[in-house]
Amino acid sequence: MIVDEVFHQSGHGTYELTRVHHSDGYVLRVRVYRDSYAKQSTAVAEVLTPLLTWTIIASSPGGGWHRTTPDAAPLIPVADEVLQRARRILPVPPPFTTPGR
Repeated sequence: MIVDEVFHQSGHGTYELTRVHHSDGYVLRVRVYRDSYAKQSTAVAEVLTPLLTWTIIASSPGGGWHRTTPDAAPLIPVADEVLQRARRILPVPPPFTTPGR
C-alpha cells in the first residue's frame, strides 16, 4: 500500500518521484531520480530500520531505464520494479518490530 507519493520537477528532463509504502510489516521508501544524464539518474528502495534510519536494499542505475523516461509518467514503472525487487529481498515477517506499529 502506498502511504505517500511526491513528485517534483526541478528543470528540463530532471524529475524525482518519492513513494513511501507500508508492506509486509516494513516501511519502504522508493526514490527515483531522473537527471538529464543517465549516469546521474538512479532508483533506490530503502527500508526503515528500528533505529529510524533508511538502509538501501535495492537499486537500479539510470543506464537501464533513462532512455525510456523522457517525462515523469514512466518513472512509476521504474519505482514499481525496484520496490518489487526490495520486497523479494526482505524476509517476511520482518525480524524486528517496525516503529510506530
